Amino acid sequence: MRASDIKIGRIYNVIFDPVKPCEFDGKHLAVVLKKNNDKSTFIVMPLTSSGNGSSINKVLLGKIESLPSSLKNNDTYAVFNQVRTVNASRFISLKEGNTVIEARLERDKFYRLLVLAIKELLYSIDQDSKILLLKIAYEQECLEKAKDIAYRIMALKRSSDDRSSEIEELRKQIKSILSSISYSLKQKYPVACVDAIFKQSLRS
Repeated sequence: MRASDIKIGRIYNVIFDPVKPCEFDGKHLAVVLKKNNDKSTFIVMPLTSSGNGSSINKVLLGKIESLPSSLKNNDTYAVFNQVRTVNASRFISLKEGNTVIEARLERDKFYRLLVLAIKELLYSIDQDSKILLLKIAYEQECLEKAKDIAYRIMALKRSSDDRSSEIEELRKQIKSILSSISYSLKQKYPVACVDAIFKQSLRS
């Protein structure tokens, strides 16, 4: 398949071979978790109809209605400990006869798999360290969101239209975000201008 045709959250057939012992092999369904920056490789989680190892290295997703009719009545399991990066050339479109099927995983199931992938990555780390790492990630993402909102405010200020009510609502969002985290410029963001951006965006 062309890399441009492969979408996050969609299900495709993926050729996992060649592999080494204990790696997930053969041609199997897989859901795309992420498109990499090289735009040619993707991180996928394999799917299978086999329940062997369920609750150990697999999680039951149930029936997926968006799959072709030959597959959608089967229970589907996600193999969350075999997440891997694959090239676009390993992907095969799903088809119903000669028609290409866009099999989309429901958002709640997709998010569930993302959380499982993160937890699996942190499996060998002690619980306190997991909590700390997830807290750091959460606060960094909050700060990124606040920064993006601040840039939106600065753009609105340059508008010839009166956007004061929209700007005020965005300011409230920034204040709410920053009040919920341990905001420290030196610890959270190395770029000195970010603090100035917040001050400028919050200034009337």
